[in-house]
Amino acid sequence: MGKPTEKVMTRGVQNLNLPPIVMNLFFRKAESFLPKHDFLVFEPQGDRVVVSDGNGKKLDELQMKLLEKVWVKSDDYGNHWVITALLPREY
Repeated sequence: MGKPTEKVMTRGVQNLNLPPIVMNLFFRKAESFLPKHDFLVFEPQGDRVVVSDGNGKKLDELQMKLLEKVWVKSDDYGNHWVITALLPREY
């Protein structure tokens, strides 16, 4: 990717109290799909999380539990990316 990234979490995501390793995984996953996919959905499905592009295209699957769907949106500011984790209800 090459550009530096700024990682941001909304209050709703912060209130999920996810371990830092999980949030780092979400942000790394978002970075890995840039620039082709700037929007990811992390959707809980039992003991796994399906990662999709928001249009129903499955991109990956993670073995973990998640209580609530999390969106990760990446915005290109020219010289850097801002990657924001938010809950759908916060949009």
